[in-house]
Order: sequence, then C-alpha cells, then structure tokens
Amino acid sequence: MVARVTDRLRRAAPSPGPLRRIAAGTLTSAIGNGAWYTTWAIFLTHFVGLSPAAVGVGMTVAGICGVACATPFGWVSDRLGAREMFCALLVMQGLAACGYVFVHGMVTFVIVACVSQVASSGTGGPRNALVLGLSDHDDRLEVLGQLRAISHIGWAIGAVVGGAVLSIGSRDGYLALVAMNGGTYFLYAVLVITTPRVTASTASTPDRARPGMRVLRDRPYVSLAGLMGVLALCWAMLSSGLPLWVTLHTHAPHAISAVVVLISSVGIAAFQVRVSRGITAPRAAARGTLLSGCALAASCLVFALTAGGGGVAVIVAILLGAGLHVTGELLFVASSWGLSVPLMPADAPGEYQGVFATGEAFALMAAPALMTTLIADWGQPGWIVLAAIFLLPAVAAIPVTQWALRTRGFAVRVS
Repeated sequence: MVARVTDRLRRAAPSPGPLRRIAAGTLTSAIGNGAWYTTWAIFLTHFVGLSPAAVGVGMTVAGICGVACATPFGWVSDRLGAREMFCALLVMQGLAACGYVFVHGMVTFVIVACVSQVASSGTGGPRNALVLGLSDHDDRLEVLGQLRAISHIGWAIGAVVGGAVLSIGSRDGYLALVAMNGGTYFLYAVLVITTPRVTASTASTPDRARPGMRVLRDRPYVSLAGLMGVLALCWAMLSSGLPLWVTLHTHAPHAISAVVVLISSVGIAAFQVRVSRGITAPRAAARGTLLSGCALAASCLVFALTAGGGGVAVIVAILLGAGLHVTGELLFVASSWGLSVPLMPADAPGEYQGVFATGEAFALMAAPALMTTLIADWGQPGWIVLAAIFLLPAVAAIPVTQWALRTRGFAVRVS
C-alpha cells in the first residue's frame, strides 16, 4: 500500500526543482488539513465547549473576513513578490493553526478562526502566481493539476490520521494534532522561501498607469470569477449536503457518505492532470464549464431520486451521483484555470488569481447555510433548486467568455 502511494506521488509530482518543493509543501500541508478538518468539529464542541451554533457563527464571521481579503492580498503580492507574500501567509496560517491550542471561549475562537481564514483565502492569488511564474508557459495548467492531485492524496492520508485521533479520543491527542497541523504550514513556508523569486511582468497594458486594483474594473473577468464561484459550491455538496441528506432523508448506511468522499478524492488524484491537459484555452474552458454544470446538476437530480429509499438500489444511485459529481468537479477546476490564467494580464497574476480565489471563498462561506437550508430542510425540492443553481452559471459561461475575449488588450490563444 505504501509503495503504491509513493509511486503515485512520484508520477503526479512536477519534475525535480522549485516546483517539486512546492509539491512537497502542498502534500505536507494537505496531510495536516485532512487531519484537522476530520476532527475540528469534535475538538471545538467537546473539548473547547463551544455549541454547534457558536461554531457556525464564528466560521461565518471568519468566512466574511476571508472573502474581503483574498483579492487585496493578490494585489499586494504583485508588488511585494508572490513568493514572499505566499510565505508570509503560510506562516500566518501556521500561527493561527497552533492558536487553537489557546482557544477557551467564543472570543478567542473567532479571533483565531478569522486569522486562519484570512490567511487561507489570501493564499490563492500569491500561490497561483508563484506556481505560474515557476512553470513553463505550455505546462502551467498541467502543473496546477498535478498540485491539486497531490493535495487530495495528502487529504486522504490526513483523514486517516484524524480518524486515529478520533478513535483515541484524548485531549492530548487533539492538541498534538493541532500542533502537527501548524507545523506543516511552517515547513511549507520554509520550502517556499527556497524557491526562486518571481516578479510580475512589466509589460505595459492600457490600465497599468491607473491606481488601484485593475481587476475590479475588468467586468468580464470579475463576472467569470463570480460564475466559477457559484460552481465552487460543488465542494460543499459532499462534505455538507450529502451527509445531511443520507442521515435525514434516506435509509442508506451513513457510512456511504465517507465512501463517496473517498471516491471523489481518488478520482481527482487520478484524473485531474489528464482533464487539465485538455482544457488550456478560454473557449475550451467555457465548454468545459457548461459540461461541468450539467454533470453537477445531473448528480443533484440523481441524489434527489433516493429520497426515502434504502437498500442496494439507493446505494447504487448514490454512487452514480458521486461519479457524476466528481466528473463535474474535475471539469469545473480545469475550466476555472483555463479561464483565469489565459485571460489575466501578465503583469498582475496575483491580483487576477486573487479575484477567482475570492469567488471560491464566498462559495465556501455561503455553502454550509445553503446546504443546510436546501438539503436538510427542503429535502428533495432542495436538490432541484441546487441543480438549477449549477446550470445557470454553466450556461452563462460561454457568452461571458466571448465578452472577455473581446475586451483583452493582449493576444490570447482562444482554443
């Protein structure tokens, strides 16, 4: 088993050099994240003593802070350097992760959660700017796919670690996990600072002389970031929506939700690079977005059909829905890169990647409440509404992409 995982990591990783160090950091922090997010709810409610409602309020406040900071941090990274900004945010994440050791009530929880979420949301622009700057032009989207595949391998390993801590159930075990998670960010920061410095291109563009964040004036690009942000709700379907659905509205085994998450992780680790290779230009990405929305909507409808059911038929239907979901997620992620990277100006990668990170952060902030309302409260009709939510941005992606292509002030390979 260990040999297979090691072989998979070697084949998934970029070639030796700076990007290999980024991949090592990605794997390390993903292991810490996988362990933490498997256990954080139990830690905060049973050992810190917070109510589930208090945790929800705190995470919502933190999410709002994260949304507000993602784009500005990308703008700053273009001026200070993507490597330096990414490294600083990783240190900030590490300190916040370790800070959960000192959480003893609502106030300290909100402070630590806000710092953690601000750093997490803010890394999107600097990280992608650094990776893109270190990559060959023709291989940059494939490298992003490799790093995402590696992150899912790490999450799976981390989930096993978190499961072991849950089974032990001691406070010391949870505190050790908290410290481990924080340490993974510090190690990642060390690996990042050893990579070459990346600076944004100084090529002139019509908006370069104007002050402030140019991306906010780029309405087509911001529109695409918003559309892809809606599709990012797919990330919460399996972590929040499906477990609630299985528990409250079906007679299927509760463990099927964990099986679905495992299927998703394995599918992404196995196929994200391959899918990304086929979606490297805006028009292909727009078509991929349409297919992604259709696949995600179809998965919602399949899940809806399992209402009140049990037995083998329902399990098969849930697994079918999971297959459609992972297909939609693979296409969504690859299409997001195929739109965000070619359509951004070369002299503002952090700023432009940051606005896509803002859309994703907004989706992650809104997702728990949305999934609870639609899936837990509304039941079967909620899945139909969610299917429509996925279809709307998918259909809009093609005309908005054409709008964006018409307004670029630089040459873009369109397909």
